[in-house]
Amino acid sequence: MLDFEKVIPEDVGISSTGLISFARKLEYNNIPMHSIIVMRHGKICMESYYAPYTRDTLHRMFSVTKSFVSLAIGLLADEGRISLDDHIADYFPEKQPETGVHPYMQMLTIRQMLTMRTCHDKNAYKIGGSPDWVGSFFTVTPDHVPGTNFSYDTASTHTLGALVEKLTGMELLDYLRTKFLDELGFSKEAFILKSPDGKVSMGGSGMCATPQDILKVMYIVSQNGKLGGKQLLPSGYLKEATVKQSDPYGKSGTWEEMQGYGYQFWMTTHNGYAFFGMGGQLAIYYPDKDVILVTTADVQGRQGGVQLIYDAFYEEVYSHIDACTYNGANSDYEEFQKFENSRQLLVQPGEYSSNLVSKINGQSYEFDDNPCGVTDIKLTFNGNEGTFFYTNATGNHELHFGLGKNVFQNFPDYNFKCGASAAFRADNNLLIKVRIIDSAVGNMYISLSYIDDYVTVMMRKLEDMSYKDALTKIGNRFAMSDCVESIDKKQSIGVVYCDVTGLKY
Repeated sequence: MLDFEKVIPEDVGISSTGLISFARKLEYNNIPMHSIIVMRHGKICMESYYAPYTRDTLHRMFSVTKSFVSLAIGLLADEGRISLDDHIADYFPEKQPETGVHPYMQMLTIRQMLTMRTCHDKNAYKIGGSPDWVGSFFTVTPDHVPGTNFSYDTASTHTLGALVEKLTGMELLDYLRTKFLDELGFSKEAFILKSPDGKVSMGGSGMCATPQDILKVMYIVSQNGKLGGKQLLPSGYLKEATVKQSDPYGKSGTWEEMQGYGYQFWMTTHNGYAFFGMGGQLAIYYPDKDVILVTTADVQGRQGGVQLIYDAFYEEVYSHIDACTYNGANSDYEEFQKFENSRQLLVQPGEYSSNLVSKINGQSYEFDDNPCGVTDIKLTFNGNEGTFFYTNATGNHELHFGLGKNVFQNFPDYNFKCGASAAFRADNNLLIKVRIIDSAVGNMYISLSYIDDYVTVMMRKLEDMSYKDALTKIGNRFAMSDCVESIDKKQSIGVVYCDVTGLKY
């Protein structure tokens, strides 16, 4: 079992001050971090969790799951149960139309799927609308010849995960446990969500695990698959998986994502490679410095948010490695210890008091018919906390929030944990930010703007569209079911919003 030593940053050539500057820069840029771990030479020099997240909190890892699917495929190939040049259609005849699959699909190989050079330009399950995501992968008409251009295809990785489960007769995570995860001490509580049909692990984005779990796996990958002289993962496969196999340059929106793609691993600048999950779930290894950075976060809807994490690390930590020493009386380290252990989930920035409170406290507003289904609302304030009361088709509900702090609770009428904070953003506006901190990770904004006897309420949520069932239910129960919906195709984020106006009564 892996149990990493915790050391003073300077003992491994990393500046305590630099680590503080790294985290503070992210907070200054309002990047909502959930955890940061920095390791060098197999020793942890920073391990910080943002309350209410802790060392043992399971976190939705999104597309980090894809790298785990890749490792499972590598193990199957090493066992001789598959070849990377096998055609995926040969393994799923029962999922194909009676007339057979499209010729492009018949051409598609496992290796092409690993490198995101499939025959689909979009996730097939988003087009097909079927709860059987594997079936839709084979029935939705392909866009182009496989093996050509890079297209980020989560449905493809999901199908590879289904292949693992079909050939092993085990759930994806259970297979990986028997092969190497148990030897690492990977959390027994970790799990992978199921696809809507309830039959297949969501190989593209469904894993919930701890940051330590992700660190352990990246560490073994960085050691070419070895632990204590025992070869847990095939080294030959890892060498292929962690180098550029396809070029995402023309399809990616940030400089970091343009560096290349291996077998479900992203290449990075500074000669690194990464597990990369939406929203800031990262495990990055930099061989030149023997450094691993692990983060969990939620930058969904924040343009370039993940790039800011990379850039802050390069500027404040990476570029200064081996330029510091520890003299045994390090005041910087003492400050670092206090900083490392005092992180909190970010709150909504703005002003935390306003003359507006006296005008709206306890005042009810009634709404005409509207797409959001809200019939009435009311705000009440008590010191640095408040409550948002609202009525919709499912009844009367309460959402509690803090001013300058988070209030943690279960989201009204649904069983997801969340933290809510609010701030006054203008003389007539209160903005409530709700952060979902459960097996779904997402954001909801509730903006209330007052004038005379009227209030206009804007409600907006951001979610992972590949797990639409979860936060859509939250949105529906919050009365967004008929609101405008658009999709940011690059990040696979659903954006749902609506405006409604109510009159004081």
